[in-house]
Amino acid sequence: MRLTVRAIALALSGFIPGLAMCPLAFASDAASDIPPDKFVDAGACPFECCTYRQWTVRDSVRLLDRPNGTRVIGSAHKGETVQGLTGEVISTPVAVRADREIPDTPIKPGDTFYVLHYEGEFEWKIWFRGETMSVEQSVVGDRQPKVEWWVKIKKRDGVVGWTLSNGHFLHQDACE
Repeated sequence: MRLTVRAIALALSGFIPGLAMCPLAFASDAASDIPPDKFVDAGACPFECCTYRQWTVRDSVRLLDRPNGTRVIGSAHKGETVQGLTGEVISTPVAVRADREIPDTPIKPGDTFYVLHYEGEFEWKIWFRGETMSVEQSVVGDRQPKVEWWVKIKKRDGVVGWTLSNGHFLHQDACE
C-alpha cells in the first residue's frame, strides 16, 4: 500500500522519468489561455497622455479603502486639489476570434484572444495565452469590454483612498 501511494505521489510530482512526457500524465494548463473574469491592470493609465499627478476634483467623490471597497474613509470635494497616486483598470475581457494573422504578435487566424482595455494612441491591451500585449484599434474593431478606472488619490490632509475616475477630476491628461 505504501509503495503504491508513494508511486502515485512521485508520478504526480513529475519525478518518474519519462512519465512527464506521456500525454496522458498531466492535463494541459488551459486556464492560462483564458484571462480572469475581471482583469486588473494595476498602475494602468487608460488613455494617451494619461498621468498621475496633481488633479482638481470636478465633482465630489467618496473615498473607499480599496477598489470596489465598501468602507468609506473620506471624501474629496469639488475644487479641492488632490494627488493622483496610481490606478487600476478593471475590465471584463471580451473574446475575439482572429480573422487574420496579427502583426507583432503570435496570433494566427482562428486563434482566440481577449480584449482588455484601451491604452491610448489607438492601441488596445489584449490577453493571448497567458500574456498581455498591445494591438492596433483595427484588430479590436467595435468589440469593447466593460471597463472601470479606479484611482488612488491623496488629499492634502493625508487621507488616501480609492474612487472611480469617471470624469471626476481635471488635469488627468498631460496633453491638455
